[in-house]
Amino acid sequence: MDMNNPQDVGAAFGAVILGGTLSEEPPPPDSPLGRVRAFTAEHGEAALKPEHIRAAQDGRPLLP
Repeated sequence: MDMNNPQDVGAAFGAVILGGTLSEEPPPPDSPLGRVRAFTAEHGEAALKPEHIRAAQDGRPLLP
């Protein structure tokens, strides 16, 4: 993260305000984002639908 870049600074500030953190590391594989990324790696981005996001958030399996 470049703290001289206004966009990076704004993103970091927003994360602090919302109680989150920014990371350049990949998400944990068991997190909703990690599960979605694994799904798109296997099936392609075109296969990703809103119901997959909801399933990942709910902890349900992501079915093609």
